[in-house]
Amino acid sequence: MTHQTKALQELPDKDAILIIAFGTTQEQARKAAIENIAAKIRAAYDGEKIVVAFTSHIVIRRIKEREGILYDTPEEALEKLLKERFTRVAVITLDIIPGIEYAYKQKVFELYKEKFKKITLAVPLLYWMGQKTHADDVKNVFQEFFAEQKIYSKNFDAVLVFAHGTLHPANAYYSVIQDRLERLWKNHAYIYTVDGYPDLDAVIPKLKEKGHKKILLIPFMIVAGEHVCQDMAGESGNSHKAILEKEGFEVKTHLHGLGESEAICKFFLKRAEEAYNGLSVPAKFL
Repeated sequence: MTHQTKALQELPDKDAILIIAFGTTQEQARKAAIENIAAKIRAAYDGEKIVVAFTSHIVIRRIKEREGILYDTPEEALEKLLKERFTRVAVITLDIIPGIEYAYKQKVFELYKEKFKKITLAVPLLYWMGQKTHADDVKNVFQEFFAEQKIYSKNFDAVLVFAHGTLHPANAYYSVIQDRLERLWKNHAYIYTVDGYPDLDAVIPKLKEKGHKKILLIPFMIVAGEHVCQDMAGESGNSHKAILEKEGFEVKTHLHGLGESEAICKFFLKRAEEAYNGLSVPAKFL
């Protein structure tokens, strides 16, 4: 998304990059993933103003209480940039699909777009699906991510990719993801979610039908936070690992968020490049 405010075009160019994530209260996971992506963007745009904001007010409050660190909300970050007289802002979102979180960023974009000379909003990690001249983000991301993690060399019958899920209609992206996984790995890789569809119950019958015995659980979330460490791989009898083991599967887990992946960081750097370069495209007004 791009907006240029005609009435502000005489202002000098003063650029900033705003990185927005949901956030996490787990310090190590935050440093390994969110701050890792932010560090790579800072390195790529050395000298530019770069700030990080979180959308979760609960996460922001708990980090302040536990660590004494105060993160801004996206609105607070944009207000500060206005006070510092920044006129052009590239907004980078660390969302995976354009679901509820991305819809929120779009609303913030609409709320603030007239206050800046120019503002751009990057698309999430997975957005295009090979339509016309666009790339197939789903295929490209999974190809590079799985290759980096050396999935092919591991001694597993099947890989279960653990995603978040959403109540937003964008939950349909998981059907597209499953289609690409089937094309690439011939019924040896499956997507499932914690808050959407398909869930684990929908996937287990497929594993049994195919005769899979050895399973790798790998998260497809930016950080390896509570969903990964507890819901997916926790020691309780309700964790996904425990449920699969009760069903007779041998299970291994991968406890790293996408923000720790060099391959995934490369894709987010591409999103940052698209949004930042968009600031310099000449204004066109009818």
